[in-house]
Amino acid sequence: MKIKLFLLIVVTVLAVQGCGVPENAAAQTESNAQPQPKTPPNIAQTRAPAQDPVLPLLKPVIAEASSPEHGIGTELLRHLLVAEIAGQRGRIDVALDNYLAATRLSLNAEIAERTTRVAVYSRDNKKALEAAQIWVAQDPDNLDAHQVVAALLIRTGQTDLALSHLERVVNGGGLGEQRGFMLVTSLLSKEEDKQAALAVMEKLISRRKDNAYALYAYAHLAYLVGDYKKAEDALKQCKVIRPDWMDATLLQANILSRKGQEEAALKLLRTELTSHADDINLRLFYARKLVDLKMLDEAYEQFTILLKQSPEHSDARYAGGLLAYRLGKLDEAKRHFMHLVKSKMRSDDAHFYLGQIAEREEGSATALEQYALVRGGDYEVDAKIRTAVLMARNGQFDEAHEQLREIDTDNTDVQLRVYIAEGEILDQAKDYEGAFEHYTDALGQMPDNNDLLYARALTAEKLNRTSIAVQDLRDIIARDPNNVTALNALGYTLVDKTTKLDEGLALIKRAYKQNPNDAAIIDSLGWAYYRKGDYKQALQHLQHAFGIYKDAEIAAHLGEVLWVSGDKRGARSIWDQALRSTPTHQTLLDVIKRFTK
Repeated sequence: MKIKLFLLIVVTVLAVQGCGVPENAAAQTESNAQPQPKTPPNIAQTRAPAQDPVLPLLKPVIAEASSPEHGIGTELLRHLLVAEIAGQRGRIDVALDNYLAATRLSLNAEIAERTTRVAVYSRDNKKALEAAQIWVAQDPDNLDAHQVVAALLIRTGQTDLALSHLERVVNGGGLGEQRGFMLVTSLLSKEEDKQAALAVMEKLISRRKDNAYALYAYAHLAYLVGDYKKAEDALKQCKVIRPDWMDATLLQANILSRKGQEEAALKLLRTELTSHADDINLRLFYARKLVDLKMLDEAYEQFTILLKQSPEHSDARYAGGLLAYRLGKLDEAKRHFMHLVKSKMRSDDAHFYLGQIAEREEGSATALEQYALVRGGDYEVDAKIRTAVLMARNGQFDEAHEQLREIDTDNTDVQLRVYIAEGEILDQAKDYEGAFEHYTDALGQMPDNNDLLYARALTAEKLNRTSIAVQDLRDIIARDPNNVTALNALGYTLVDKTTKLDEGLALIKRAYKQNPNDAAIIDSLGWAYYRKGDYKQALQHLQHAFGIYKDAEIAAHLGEVLWVSGDKRGARSIWDQALRSTPTHQTLLDVIKRFTK
């Protein structure tokens, strides 16, 4: 079974977010391994200075400098005006020279900061360091200034001088020692010369070998720069000082994962859970690790335990809902999302998935009600697109096109999804030729786009242009060998439309290995075995797929295999069940007619 376009849209959106589970459920594994300090200024990635006029920002400074008792007022004003005008005209070199001159004249912290950022953007480390040193001299309690000076000193090889500024970051600003160290780790991890950064950190903690926070920060930096041995050695010392510190345990698990020792990481986490069963963060970390490893059943079990411990944990509740949805536990998924709606937590996301569930269970009317309640968040555009597709499914083609026209398509990703939705509306109208031409035109705007190629391949097959469908899918796999959707679709096409059964089965198995819980892939696997004459394995997989997702096409396949296996009553039962929810599904009707005429 090929994954349908509306599912592809959802998968595409989730992929953009990180995975098939939302960022709060699966993509924060590493972020749990350390406290979250204030983000340091990343001078390596400083953007161009804002184009707003500098004069309003520095009006008090200019007023003071321009007063009669200051002989430098006119000159300072001239440099600032020239710098600002040059910056707005793209002459950053002229702007920098004049900002630096203004900094030298005024010795003002605000002007020095602006000059520093312009110099960093221009990659002029020498001028940046001069300006930054004036900045920190005039505003010695500013931790951002100390961080920028430290980074520039490291970059210019003056590591010993950098240490005094890092000491100020660790000890100053009222952050607390732990957060101070993590701020330094975050700063140093952004330096291009990773070994130099690690060497500076070694010097910083050299007199703190009995400080768990210092050792942990060093271990975390070593982990980030890829020196896992140093990271593990530092963590061992840290655990001696604080044996039950869970942050260190989580970092140790991440190091094991980064080294490819996933089973060892899971074993470590399971061991910790036996003695810290009530630790919410530990269990959440473990559950996310299981999601990362696509161990979805085990992950769902952990989220279930977590929700018993903390029923109002919104991230866990949302993750539990998504996992239940992925696993075909639609009643449980609905319960989780309804809880979020009632609690007014992530309501927009919850309404979107309640709409998805309604499409699979109750039909378009309920789904449309849910999509109408999505008024913001990540799924607002997707809800509008699904609304248009459902309108088309109900025969409201003009209304569907109007719905899509109202969507702002300035964003390329949104434009792509609208292209696909427009094609699906044409498909619903059975204008397959129009849909094929639409996707071909869209590919002219977005050449070689995998999603558009996939959509065109599905349409080409409906037009019996199998060679085009196969070539489009092969093109996708050539660029993206692990594209699960394309692997499954090509495999299904080959076993369903050609005699290349072995190649098709091999492709489906590759997709199944990556996503063993996907009903469409399991259906394809069952159909491949059926086409090869292995009815026993075919039934096993098709029954599993239908158990996950009561889809009409899966029902058509399962019923056919039951019929040819001699279980005609079972086949009729499956078909009747599918007809009650989708009485006009053409593939299902064709199969029933073929076997019961």
